[in-house]
Amino acid sequence: MDSRNGYYKIKLGTFVPQMNHKGSEKVKRISLIGKGLFCFLLGLAIAGTTGFSSLPSAAEDQPATSEQCPKAEDLIQPDENAEKEIRDVLPQLIQETYGDDSRYQNYEVKRILTLKAPESSPYSGIAEQQCRKEVAGKSLLVELFFPEFLPSASLSQGQVFVAKTNEGWKVWYRYH
Repeated sequence: MDSRNGYYKIKLGTFVPQMNHKGSEKVKRISLIGKGLFCFLLGLAIAGTTGFSSLPSAAEDQPATSEQCPKAEDLIQPDENAEKEIRDVLPQLIQETYGDDSRYQNYEVKRILTLKAPESSPYSGIAEQQCRKEVAGKSLLVELFFPEFLPSASLSQGQVFVAKTNEGWKVWYRYH
């Protein structure tokens, strides 16, 4: 900036006034808040260039991250009876997954669909990330609505991933 108009130049860590008419220069330290703000912004810039996400770009190249993952070879490929079978055991699955809170007993099934279906995105990607593509391919997404938790949008919805084993249908991941 123009030194004749008396404006300050900002240098790293200091405010430096321009030379006054007597030729003297005063240096003042930026406040602690200013330094903190600078460090925060610098941190954001660094994080922005390296990325915040710890999720890998290719889920199948990564090891399973959940100890709850079923083994793909132990799963039975869902058939045309899968939705009816899941609806029949859903009260038990909900209690096992969400606990004994009576508000979970009143629920609506929004949809049940295979995690291979395009409309299951983004849940299919989450399932692949958690337990690999082979497990996700043999699993279904069950979307639930719990009206007694309204007005909370978060608590009133649920998504679980289920798969069939020789012992029956099991929830292997609760997203919400």
